[in-house]
Amino acid sequence: MSDGPFRNAELPSSWKRYGQDLVSDATSREERTTQACHSMIGDVDMKTFSPLFDELKAHADRPQMDLDPVTAAETIFETHPTSPLADTLQRHLIANLRDQLPPEKALDQALDSTTKEWIGTTKNRLDEECIRARELGDMSREDYQKGIERNRETFAAIKPSELCDALTTGNKRAFRHAVQKKAGVDEGPEE
Repeated sequence: MSDGPFRNAELPSSWKRYGQDLVSDATSREERTTQACHSMIGDVDMKTFSPLFDELKAHADRPQMDLDPVTAAETIFETHPTSPLADTLQRHLIANLRDQLPPEKALDQALDSTTKEWIGTTKNRLDEECIRARELGDMSREDYQKGIERNRETFAAIKPSELCDALTTGNKRAFRHAVQKKAGVDEGPEE
């Protein structure tokens, strides 16, 4: 991919496409939001995250309560590979369990908090990519202003519940259909 403001960034192609969408006047906020969600889910290694989440969910749904739910949760995390998303989930879940929330509620709230933090972190990372693109000359001052504003609008429009659903089901293709539909449709006016 040689076009777009993120062409020199070390990002996957889906994020480079998102960069093109940021500066394109032909792309709507909804299309940018769908592309951002698709790219975020694409960043997750579902083969490692899904087994971790499934085990946490099965443990939380058990009718028998643990004497020490924090230690039980920590043990589950220790048996799975780490990732930034898993680390964030662990931090939120442990905090919720220490606040003595029931395990199922603690996990649901932890996933919601994790997703909201992930959205904020990703937005900031893409703001930094816009700054870097402007410094490299890959983005004009006008496109930079447009990109920063549209990035803010895009991430404000993301529904954390939709990302949560994709994570809980392990559906890496949750947003792919909407992205492909946009790419495959002729953008001209209907007659």
